[in-house]
Amino acid sequence: MKQLSPPKWADKFLRWYCSPDLLEEIEGDIYEIFEREAAADAQKARRRFIWNVLRFFRWANIKRTNSNYKTNQMGLIKNYFTVGFRNLSKNWGISLINILGLSVAIGMGIAIFIFVDMQTHMDDFHSNRRNIYQLINHVKTENSTAMWADAPLLIGPDLVDKHAGVDNVVRVEFQYGNMRFGDNVFSELVSFVDPALLKVFDFPIKYGDINALENKSYVVIDKNTAEKYFGRENAMGKDVSIKYSNGMIQNYTVGAVMDKTPDKASFSFEIMVPMDNFFDLQLEDHYDWAYSTDAIFIEMKEGRQPQELEETFSGFVALQNQTSSKWPIEKFEMVPLEQLALRSFEIDGSISGSGHPAGRIGLSVVAAMLVLLACFNYMNISVTAATRRLKEIAMRKVIGGNRRQIIYQFILENMILCTFALGLGTVMSYYFFLPGLNTMIPITIPFEFSSLPMLIAFFGGLLLFIGMVSGAYPAFYVSKFQPTSIFRGNEKLGSKNVFSKILLGFQFFFAISTIIACFVFTDNAIYQAEKDWGYNPKGIISMPLVEASDFQALRDAANRNTAVLSYAGSNYHVARANKLTKADVLDKEVKTYAFHVGENYMETMGFRLKEGRFFGDSKAADQSGSIIVTEMFVEKAGWGDAIGQQVTYDSTRYTVVGVVEDFMCNAFYDEMLPTVFTAAPEEGFNYFVVKTAAGNEKELDEYFASAWTGIAPNDPYNSKYQVDVFDYFFKENQGNIVVISFISGLAIVLACLGLFGLLGFSIQSRKKEFGIRKVLGADATQIIRIASKQYFWTILIAFLLGAPAGAFLITQMINAIYPDPKETTVLPFILAMGIVLVTTAVTVASQVAKATSVNPVDTLRSE
Repeated sequence: MKQLSPPKWADKFLRWYCSPDLLEEIEGDIYEIFEREAAADAQKARRRFIWNVLRFFRWANIKRTNSNYKTNQMGLIKNYFTVGFRNLSKNWGISLINILGLSVAIGMGIAIFIFVDMQTHMDDFHSNRRNIYQLINHVKTENSTAMWADAPLLIGPDLVDKHAGVDNVVRVEFQYGNMRFGDNVFSELVSFVDPALLKVFDFPIKYGDINALENKSYVVIDKNTAEKYFGRENAMGKDVSIKYSNGMIQNYTVGAVMDKTPDKASFSFEIMVPMDNFFDLQLEDHYDWAYSTDAIFIEMKEGRQPQELEETFSGFVALQNQTSSKWPIEKFEMVPLEQLALRSFEIDGSISGSGHPAGRIGLSVVAAMLVLLACFNYMNISVTAATRRLKEIAMRKVIGGNRRQIIYQFILENMILCTFALGLGTVMSYYFFLPGLNTMIPITIPFEFSSLPMLIAFFGGLLLFIGMVSGAYPAFYVSKFQPTSIFRGNEKLGSKNVFSKILLGFQFFFAISTIIACFVFTDNAIYQAEKDWGYNPKGIISMPLVEASDFQALRDAANRNTAVLSYAGSNYHVARANKLTKADVLDKEVKTYAFHVGENYMETMGFRLKEGRFFGDSKAADQSGSIIVTEMFVEKAGWGDAIGQQVTYDSTRYTVVGVVEDFMCNAFYDEMLPTVFTAAPEEGFNYFVVKTAAGNEKELDEYFASAWTGIAPNDPYNSKYQVDVFDYFFKENQGNIVVISFISGLAIVLACLGLFGLLGFSIQSRKKEFGIRKVLGADATQIIRIASKQYFWTILIAFLLGAPAGAFLITQMINAIYPDPKETTVLPFILAMGIVLVTTAVTVASQVAKATSVNPVDTLRSE
């Protein structure tokens, strides 16, 4: 019969914590109880044994060291600190390299972590964020499904009455309007919102009432808008007017002023008026299920789930699709506010502004690799630097020091250095890296973390990580040597250590990968910047019209100025006001942009005609049934010969009279779409476009600005140069180039520091060998070759592995961001190889000069 035994782990735990003086007595009692109870119920006896082990885990029973030993330990630790500081000051050159290398990597890592931390915790300041959702449309478009932020306007506050789980519904509708107070008049983006907005969200109110939006005659403005219109005066109670696109003027009283919006807000509002005012504008004949507003937020009651609304939304889908078949909805999705910023990249027309996750992931990986590279760099130099301390280690062991004490000593010294590096890196991040990053992105990132626990966890974890990664290996490696071996000089350290070469190889692998990635990315950025727009934007100025009569007045002004080469009017304008719609071609629907343009618009913009003609030869006929399409539209329609083909758009049948080259209509991040142009009468124009010779834009713009004061004195002049319509894209692109270039430069500098340190110690340890070789006739070339050949293969292998890896990773990221990326060429590889060769050659040359200058008399004297 098998003998019953108590749980082994419990017995081991007892032996681990129990004082040796008490163990025999306690263990005997517990075993006695166990054996007595085991005969009746084995399982109960085992449970009772565990309980007894835990029951005896008391302060009086726990074994502890004596006080004398503790005193000695404190003295030893104090001695470690003293020795550590002495070594840092004694080897100040190596310490400086290590601290600077780590500090720069840590500083960059902190800045990137703060950026990612902020991006992943956007909108956290809204206290009820867990119950807030944005309603998103899944719309069927051609062969795919798109997520649209726009949702049917009729899903309004009455949803609160119909469903017990809904607490509030907030609709947001954006419209441009000219806001006036006294002589101050500016074109503003006005947000029509439901009154519950200020209760659902925690936008801070500086002055006024949180219920201000319940009064239809009130407007709520933010702090910046208040300062723009009223300066230092109190804005509360001031009367303002807003003139909308249909010419209607609405008067409001400032009912509340919002304080500065938190930096973590992924969306905010500058001017808010109650939604009822939007219906008064009557921009549409009637508002049915086909009209979609820009955003709808639903606040669920505490404990209620969005799935409860699925049946209700199914009915809404049917209603919407019955009213509008142009953009059929497949389903609605409620995206939690906590995820809205993270998913904004996949939502068309998202109210939440945030970047593509590829950027965050890429930066995070790079930051982690950079810190790791700096740690490896430190590790390499530390191992080689230990050659100067071998006798110290041997003496410690000879006089009784054990290996654990030496490990503690090295790790403690390393933690001191890492603490310095962490402090310096934090200062660098605060004063240099984060402000630098802020200049490259459209938002301002404050030096703060999402929470105090996050701050503590980050700095504590980072210090522990860099301390252990960079210091553990040197400590364990160096401490294992025996005194006899050290005194005989048989140890292999530094240059002859295979692990050191692997670490050096990794550093160059990462450096080469980032350099290749930098050049591939820059090559693609240059390609995007120099991409043909499909027309010539130079010399073109566009200005929005407020009323139809503005076009005639601007036309007269244009006719009086000899600098004007041509002008035209349009309804919508390329890259400034695009209209997305669908056109029918036989049994196909083509998703397309549409512009309604006047005579000479195509020529003024400089579109390139591929076949057919522009508008204007027969003005009346063109306005009733002619259409011009782009090459991509022809491709989507599947035509061989486009001229004379039929297109149905807005219930009107058009005949294709011309085909133009494809052109850039949207940001370069978005896929190029087909486009159609129809001829429109000047009564429908809302843009005036004028062209002058390149270089005359500013002078002509000032001329029209002056003319505008006489044409529409109550409306702001809001012109834009066509060459500037994608400015935000190019600025962001340039910022990305600066960031990746800086990281690449940093990586190669850190790698070269590692090579510099290894090579220096290698040459130092081989001085006698070089002396003997010189005595035997070796010249400088041979010495250089011998000194550097061991690193040649390491760097070559790093290049062969790092170059394709860097190119592959950055290509995947570029393909995920840009719809039309440039194919990778051999040029980035050549440039990267040149940089690596030059920097490593300089690094090697600075060290091997010592080897060639060795005087055999000095090095062999001791022999």
